[in-house]
Amino acid sequence: MTGQPGGGKRRELADDLIQREEIEERINKLIKKSRPIKAEITDCLDELTNSLEASILEQYFIEDIQLDTIALQMSYSFRQVKRLYGDGVKHAKIPGNCDTL
Repeated sequence: MTGQPGGGKRRELADDLIQREEIEERINKLIKKSRPIKAEITDCLDELTNSLEASILEQYFIEDIQLDTIALQMSYSFRQVKRLYGDGVKHAKIPGNCDTL
């Protein structure tokens, strides 16, 4: 006993590379799986007649921007953006099979 931490099992570079490849493979599968969902959402957004609603929903669902940040970027109040978001979600469900949102 030296009093130094043992560290448990030794890590090898080959193990790290294998783990990295597995993670990259999982990420690529998820990206491939998400593309049709993204296309369906953008198709629904393209059918909206109100461009503000479409813009807010696209920023929220596609670009992953929070509503408070969208409000700041658009110089609208959070309450107004939240209302437009809600209206947009309601309107996006009407045409075709746009139940995704």
